[in-house]
Amino acid sequence: MYGTAKLKVHGGKLVSVKVTYWKSIDEIQILGDFFVYPEESLSIIEKSLLGTDVKSGEEEISRNVQSVVDKNGITLVGITPESIAQAIKMAIR
Repeated sequence: MYGTAKLKVHGGKLVSVKVTYWKSIDEIQILGDFFVYPEESLSIIEKSLLGTDVKSGEEEISRNVQSVVDKNGITLVGITPESIAQAIKMAIR
């Protein structure tokens, strides 16, 4: 299955998610008008989400993203782990 979602984040930024999934996330692309430092870190976040059960809740997905951000010293500007999780769940619905 395939899903997309666009979410306007508090502060006016946009996060867009494209997801291919069946029982878990097979492919994911996170796009938008936000910043991630270092730039290549977005692919680290996307790879960490592969295999995530589609039944996972926003809170669990958000915790996983936050863990990856913390472990890799990633800086998110204009988005949060919570907004990424919310957009993912919107795309899967």
